Amino acid sequence: MQIKIIGKILRQWKKTSMSPGVISRSISMGMVVGFSPTVGLQALICFLITFICNRLWRQDTFDWIIALIGSLVVNPLTLVPTYTFYYWVGCHAIRCSNVMEVQDFKNIRYFLYALKEGTAAIFLGSVPFMIIGLALGYYIGKIIERLLETRIQRRKERMLKKKLSNKSSKTAYK
Repeated sequence: MQIKIIGKILRQWKKTSMSPGVISRSISMGMVVGFSPTVGLQALICFLITFICNRLWRQDTFDWIIALIGSLVVNPLTLVPTYTFYYWVGCHAIRCSNVMEVQDFKNIRYFLYALKEGTAAIFLGSVPFMIIGLALGYYIGKIIERLLETRIQRRKERMLKKKLSNKSSKTAYK
């Protein structure tokens, strides 16, 4: 799975010329959005943050496709346990009157809509993971950027060797 994600980032990177740091910033922002309890809105949030930041600061602050890839860290298979854990962490930060467990997708609707303090607990409980996602995403992005830079450097070296060997073989025949 890790190689598929890097492949998607590589394709996006080849399509556009990105300045240094765009991949790490984009993955970092995407992971913050991914760890937030905004299921269904993550693509829109990534797009809006990218659009606003690229307009306000500079053109290459974020890439929204790479940010969206970073936001996919919390997928539907881990949604229920993740929200339960967010709720548990949030209830330790604020006092919750009745602590519930989320066991399946049917129960999560009741969980989110019936409890006003439960929603606050989930948002509050997700903040530490969003902060961790920020640092982790930036670190992963830097690793991917280094891999891509190394790949470019090796390709340039191969092309130079090939060019030199073609020149030497042409001069040998003369």
